[in-house]
Amino acid sequence: MKKINLILGFLIGLMIFSCSSNETLLAQNKYKGAPKHQQPNIEVLPNSTEYILDQSLEESLTIKLNQKIDELIEQHNVAGITATILIPEKGIWKTNRGFISKPNNIIVDNSTVFYWASVTKLITSTIIHQLVIDGSISLDDKLSEWYPDIQNAKKITIEQLLNHTNGIYSFNADSIFHNSNEYYSPNELLEIVKAKENLFKPSEYWSYTNTGYLLLALIIEKVESQTFEQVVKERISDSLHLKTLEAPKEMPSNLALGHNNGIVVNENYSVPLGAGNIISNSKDIAVFLSALLTGKIIPIEMVHAMMKDLYPMFDKGQYYGNGITLYDFKELNNTDNLWIGHSGGTENYKTIALFDVKSKIVLTISINQNFPAEAVANKLMEIITE
Repeated sequence: MKKINLILGFLIGLMIFSCSSNETLLAQNKYKGAPKHQQPNIEVLPNSTEYILDQSLEESLTIKLNQKIDELIEQHNVAGITATILIPEKGIWKTNRGFISKPNNIIVDNSTVFYWASVTKLITSTIIHQLVIDGSISLDDKLSEWYPDIQNAKKITIEQLLNHTNGIYSFNADSIFHNSNEYYSPNELLEIVKAKENLFKPSEYWSYTNTGYLLLALIIEKVESQTFEQVVKERISDSLHLKTLEAPKEMPSNLALGHNNGIVVNENYSVPLGAGNIISNSKDIAVFLSALLTGKIIPIEMVHAMMKDLYPMFDKGQYYGNGITLYDFKELNNTDNLWIGHSGGTENYKTIALFDVKSKIVLTISINQNFPAEAVANKLMEIITE
């Protein structure tokens, strides 16, 4: 009976997810921004790929990858890095190097966790889609059901929060917040937003907003009657046996601190809730991404549907779906390849979690200073595919 209920729940969720209302179709027709990217074929996803987590890559490749990391750390004076590569059928490579605190000579070790910034949004989106499957919410549900005092709340949908077409002001654009090292509670962040006008009507344009994902996390808390931290633990970390991935309210002592020119920078990693507060090592992020893209968390058809509308982002070749990013290398360097995943960062932290479509490799990187994770990913991919 339990199995039947699960199947029924999935079918209901999929129907809710895939069947757009007339209102949603009308909203899509209102879009006035730059052209969207075509949805990739579902076959690009690694739904039948096996990632071996208890087997190291062959020694010669491991040596080359370690040497490249050492070279990058030395050349660019990188404070610290965590990186993991999953190669299908071949195994895993992972490294944790550098400093938690360079001035205090506190070294990164296997217990160290790193901040993942906006990679958090992919996890928040995944949980929202789990709630859709459960029948607890619909992507067409209006924000006004939970936060009626947000401007245009009666017109803004859950899906528009996921894909950044809601038009809500992003609190981190506020100069007082941006230049402050103080802690802001979710309610304080929402007060900043309420004092600002929305940027546009829902679905007219695309604009990246951390406020949307703060609201999604708060909605998750209301629907589940638990803290976002508890929901992440139960739905993601515990189910996938991830020991380090969490969304803590307070900064843990084993967190690699952000650095700027060798100096530790005080940052409040507990905000923004749901938009950037996940901490983890790179292996657990890699396991999460591989599980998501192979249909172990939500059905593969739903993962594919997260990319049905891909809006052009601020950087060339990058497109945003429902909490997931597509990187089109045809536009970046005129090569025929795609990355799927999410990147993130602050002024003193850079991260990326990616799936390389051509090789089906999963690669996750977090660096505790302003050094591009995408550049490191490219260097490591060159070694693997040479």
